Amino acid sequence: MSVSVQTGGKGGRKPLNAELNLVPYIDLLTCMVAFLLITAVWTQLARLQAQQKGQGQAGEDVPPERPTKVVVVVNEEGFNLVVNQDQQPLPKRGTEYDFDKLSTELKKVKDAHPDKNDIQVASEDQVKFDILIHTMDIALSSRFPDISLIDTGAAGI
Repeated sequence: MSVSVQTGGKGGRKPLNAELNLVPYIDLLTCMVAFLLITAVWTQLARLQAQQKGQGQAGEDVPPERPTKVVVVVNEEGFNLVVNQDQQPLPKRGTEYDFDKLSTELKKVKDAHPDKNDIQVASEDQVKFDILIHTMDIALSSRFPDISLIDTGAAGI
């Protein structure tokens, strides 16, 4: 597919022959359209859903109530249950993690704070993935449906 322009050689002029090959331009546009379609999917995946948890209107003079923070720290020594500023270590039984004790303590925390639904599980790098999954299962069975997995550095403990 090409365009050809010819003019007659009247008046002693040279004939003007120009050919414009459109195939490379069509190839370029096809590649650009394909690239834009592929990258359009990634803009949807990179979106973060953020919602305001607290209720109330702007400008209220009521001081905000400090929410209860519940964190289960999993490390090589066992568990460390943190509720606000109170820390309770739950050491291992021999070489095994004490999941029964963790379940009991999390149920006590849930009974003390029945409106609390979120919990953070903080782990060190050396902890095996199976231990983290079992810890998250214990938190879920203790009626904490909103579980966040964070690094111990992000826990701020």
